[in-house]
Amino acid sequence: MEENFDLLAQSRANYYTKGSPIQFVKVELLKGDQSGDIAVCLSFKNISSQPVTGLLVEFKCKDRTGTVVCQDRFEYQGLNAANGQIFGSDDAVYISQAPVGSVEVDLLEAYLADGTALDLTGYVRTRLPAPKKLPEDLAQKLSERTGKEGLQFVPQVLDQGWYCACGAFHPREESGVWCSECGSDRILLQNTLSSMLQAAQTAQQPAADQQPTRMVPPVRPEEPTRAVPPLRNQPDPSYDVPPLHPDEEDDSDMTLADDRGRGRYAASRLGFHEQDAYEDENGYEEEYEEYEDEEMDPRDVIAEKIIRWAPPITAVLCAIVALIGFLLA
Repeated sequence: MEENFDLLAQSRANYYTKGSPIQFVKVELLKGDQSGDIAVCLSFKNISSQPVTGLLVEFKCKDRTGTVVCQDRFEYQGLNAANGQIFGSDDAVYISQAPVGSVEVDLLEAYLADGTALDLTGYVRTRLPAPKKLPEDLAQKLSERTGKEGLQFVPQVLDQGWYCACGAFHPREESGVWCSECGSDRILLQNTLSSMLQAAQTAQQPAADQQPTRMVPPVRPEEPTRAVPPLRNQPDPSYDVPPLHPDEEDDSDMTLADDRGRGRYAASRLGFHEQDAYEDENGYEEEYEEYEDEEMDPRDVIAEKIIRWAPPITAVLCAIVALIGFLLA
């Protein structure tokens, strides 16, 4: 009685054989519906310009602990695999009752339709970076947009070749932009995914009228009001001098007091009283002239000038300072 096998697991090759016309693609584990045995099936792809009629490989199966459970050779015969065609998945190379953890494959020899036998042992295996997985919602939308099933990865171009959204790797030796497994166009996939990402980014941005109002700093920073000193100071009450009139700026029209007043002022500064120094008008002239010529201290004259000119000079300086402060503000 013939036994049917169901797909238990599959894994794509994480390496490719650079320059080889035959590439190892993936391994599948099938489970028998009656015996429960595990069948190991390998898949290969022909990227040469001629059809392949046969292939000799050596495989090594390991369990989940990494122990080798089987190492043998297998020859595929009676093939007619054209360029880009996948073959080998219908033949089981190993049957095991225990689970298989990993499989390693070495390509030995390929037979072409013209009778040529190609030695494949000289091609070095090169490890590939893992493909980037798409989010589930984006992967579903991409499958719906392109009409393809199983698109779960980001289509990307590498130095060694390019990844399709289905996970298939296509080396540079394989010319063309069409995926030999799902039939997708690489350029169409990339453009479709880019437009979907751009639309999602635009939808996340708030509308122009929903954006918060931005605060613009003032053109000139605000400063506290500065107090400007008055243009003219009040005269010191200790000085016995009449206050300067606001609109007087020079003394060209000033009238000096007579000598009698100045004499009396000087006498009062020295502690004399009017009745002590002057008895009558005639004696005033003599007493004052004698006192001014013989007893007047020069320091008193300087002090008198300072007392006289200090208020107007101070007022002028204050006005100049106030004007400079106003111009610098």
